[in-house]
Amino acid sequence: MDIAKAAQTGDTTIELDGLKIFLEERANGMLMNTSIDFQEAQGFVLAGMQPSSCGSSCSTC
Repeated sequence: MDIAKAAQTGDTTIELDGLKIFLEERANGMLMNTSIDFQEAQGFVLAGMQPSSCGSSCSTC
């Protein structure tokens, strides 16, 4: 996960309540049906994330 000012070629842009999220094409499958929440103590928390093809997973970033 990184902060970007604009989408790059091939990215999907999602906008909700003024917040824009840019997803790389390879992330779309892993993040399908995933919810992202921000918690003060933990930062961004991802729930329902699909396992990656490399076998690793991330629940908080």
